[in-house]
Parts: sequence; structure tokens; C-alpha cells
Amino acid sequence: MFDILKNYEELTVSEKRVLSYIMENQDQIPHIKINDLAEATFVSKTVIINLAQKLDFSGFREMKYYISQKIIEKLSAQETSTVLYRENLKQSIDKTFSLVTEDQLQKTAAKIKAAKNVFIMARGTSKAVGYYFEHLLLTIGIQCIFIKDYNLSEVFTDFVAEDDIVIFISLSGDTKKIIDTAKKIHLKKAEMISITSFNTNELTRYTTNNLFCYTDKTNTSKNDTISRTGFFLTIDLLVDKLANL
Repeated sequence: MFDILKNYEELTVSEKRVLSYIMENQDQIPHIKINDLAEATFVSKTVIINLAQKLDFSGFREMKYYISQKIIEKLSAQETSTVLYRENLKQSIDKTFSLVTEDQLQKTAAKIKAAKNVFIMARGTSKAVGYYFEHLLLTIGIQCIFIKDYNLSEVFTDFVAEDDIVIFISLSGDTKKIIDTAKKIHLKKAEMISITSFNTNELTRYTTNNLFCYTDKTNTSKNDTISRTGFFLTIDLLVDKLANL
């Protein structure tokens, strides 16, 4: 809002009390009168004016105006952010529909149906997609094993055979643990499916079937709140194919 530490050591106890009240009740300040603020903080109007001047305002009125403008800017930014997020979600859905073809879904579903064992692997926030996929597959009568434990990702590769299929779910397609596992499965010549965002990634070098969804971001190292809407949509479409085979 403004630099509350500016000249802080020069503020009196009363001025600090007013400043604390302002910071805790910023939304009210643009509508409050100086007399009411003085009454609420048990100080005189002079204390409030002196505080405003020590914060580089000409007086209480200018400080009120400044706070009011900052609140308007914050609300506008929040509204813009909300609109952009809604547009990004809609874009994820529309573009994912265009990326996932009926032919791809049909071929992938057939391979899952024909597999002796179905394994699913996902890391981070994408594990939620793995849980969802596991639930839907079991619901339509396809037995599967979701490798949700980090340590098991090292062990389960020993049990994978050529007639099994492993499904990797990774937003970036470059997660080291998933890549390492895919390399091991690749050597065993088992079928592998990748479900990733539509971008060049290392995982697709090892998987035999690739399904893509759309997202505007793929780097989860600093932000793992990126929407997996496209993933859920792709899985819904795939499960629908499986249910009708």
C-alpha cells in the first residue's frame, strides 16, 4: 500500500497506533472521516495529520485518496486475473478437444483393454489425475495399479512384462523420476502411454502412444498450481472409449 517503515522510528506511540489501525482496516479508510478515525484510535486529529505528513502526504485527505486509489487498482487487477483465468480454462478445454483425436483415443483404449496389467504413474499435483483415472478404470471393470508411492516407482518396474502397459501422467513430460522409470520400462519392451501437455518433451521419446492436452504453462518447479483441466478431459474421453469397447 505505502511504505509503513518510512520514518517509522520517528513516529510517536499514538501515531503508530493510528498506522496499525489503518493497515488493519484499509477498506474502511477511504470512507472514514478524520474525527471518526481519531475517536476509533483514541487520538487527536493533529496526531493523524502528523502521521500522514511523516508518510510524505500533505495531510489526511491525500492519504485517504492514495489508499482509495490503491484499493481500486487491487480490485481491478483481481478482476482482470479472474477473467484471464476463466479464459485460460476455456482455452485448455477447447484446445484439448482439438489435440485428442478419435483415432488416437480408439487405439490407446484398445491397447489398455488388451493389456494383462495396467500401471499408472504420476508425480506432484498430477497425482490427483492418477487417482481419478484409477477410480474410473476400476469402475468400468479394468484392474489397474496406481504407483502413488515414490519408493515403489523404483520397485514396480521389476514386475512389468511385455504384455503389460504403463501409463505416465506428467504435465511437462520432463520429470526426472518419470523419465528414469520410462527408460527402464522401455528396455522391457512393454507398451507405454504418455499423457502430457502439448510440447516437445523427453517422455514421448520412450512411450509408444502419446496423448496431449493443452496448458499455457508447463514448468511446475516454482508453481505446481497449474490447472490439470486438460488432463481430466483427456481421461474422460479415453475412459468413454474403453467403456464402449
